[in-house]
Amino acid sequence: MSVDELNKIIAVKRMDLEECEQELNSRYYPSIVRVAMMNYIMNLQEQLEEYDNNPINL
Repeated sequence: MSVDELNKIIAVKRMDLEECEQELNSRYYPSIVRVAMMNYIMNLQEQLEEYDNNPINL
């Protein structure tokens, strides 16, 4: 996988994180859906933090 491909994946994850956070805060969802969304948001945040701390230099 090239650096450009990885950067595109990271950009999509950042956009997804932003959209999920906005969606979670702007609409009503049953608690089980909110828990799942919060879990997904936390996973995205961890992945992005890991990438920010260990950028890939090819």
